[in-house]
Amino acid sequence: MVDYSQYTLKWKVGKITTTQYALYAIQIAVVILLSWLGVVATPVVGPGIGFLYWAYPFFIVFTWWWGLWGVLSAFIGCFIGAGLLTGLPLIPSLAFSVGDLVPALLVLLLYRGYLGKIGVDPLGRDILSSRKGLFWFVFWVMGITNIIGGLWGVWVLVWLGFVPPNAYWLGAALWIIGDAVVLIIAPFLSRALTPIVERYGLIAKGLIS
Repeated sequence: MVDYSQYTLKWKVGKITTTQYALYAIQIAVVILLSWLGVVATPVVGPGIGFLYWAYPFFIVFTWWWGLWGVLSAFIGCFIGAGLLTGLPLIPSLAFSVGDLVPALLVLLLYRGYLGKIGVDPLGRDILSSRKGLFWFVFWVMGITNIIGGLWGVWVLVWLGFVPPNAYWLGAALWIIGDAVVLIIAPFLSRALTPIVERYGLIAKGLIS
């Protein structure tokens, strides 16, 4: 079994370089843009519900690579890109962004905690080559955490009056399916780009460095 113990839930492992700070800022900007596009430039399948939220697979991969910085990109990306930039007020935007924050955080905690100890790659590189890696990606990332985010997100839309209460379950189902579709990209992103990011020593082995 491969030893993944170097990827931990420790707060800080080593120094954060200027290059890494720049990358963290860039990834947040990328997620803001993709979050905005996911709301305004993708097919709408119901009141207030865009079908393809392109930010999702990117902030999952960023979370695998950069720990809490990836989680932060999920939160800020949704807060600004899917919230403030689309005209939502401050408080609804904050509420909306919880639906991205919680799944990203749960993915980080499981992959850097339990899964690394049982031989699943915390960086997601084994999803396309390992049954165990594929199972946990489908079960945890495409399944449990995605469902949590979808149920929360549509509840916020109902609260805001964008979705009628009697359409909650249909809206949640469409949200979850749409996110599952775009999440298929994540394993390919990880397999193609993680070796490059790792080669240059840019992976955060702790929660922030």
